[in-house]
Amino acid sequence: MSPFLHKVVLICVLPLLFVNNIVGVHVNVNNMLEGNLDLTLRCQSKDDDLGKQLLHHGQSFSWKFSPRFPPIFFQTLYFCSFAWTGEFHHFDIYVQGVEKLDNCDYCNWNVFESGPCRTPEKGDPICFPWNKTNK
Repeated sequence: MSPFLHKVVLICVLPLLFVNNIVGVHVNVNNMLEGNLDLTLRCQSKDDDLGKQLLHHGQSFSWKFSPRFPPIFFQTLYFCSFAWTGEFHHFDIYVQGVEKLDNCDYCNWNVFESGPCRTPEKGDPICFPWNKTNK
């Protein structure tokens, strides 16, 4: 690669790295279980365990992170387990590079018995089934 082209690539990539680390992604998970049920959740990534959280009906848990860059070489994944009376489920709450699971700067999730629903800033909620578990 020529020195000029190398500098052009560097000039284009550095601002992306800078903006990505400042803005970051904010994830918010809301307990919307019927019957005023409590929700216990535990969210983590490969590098960051956010610990167990107990959410009463209507309460939320939030965190912020900076996705890894460039996503071609690195992928940020946050997965959560959800438990309430007689139920236990998993869901990948943020998967970098997967459409509908990473295209948000503020990812607001409502947890229902049937599965999590992401509520975008504009448009209708997008609901997902729980991840399949290996038995």
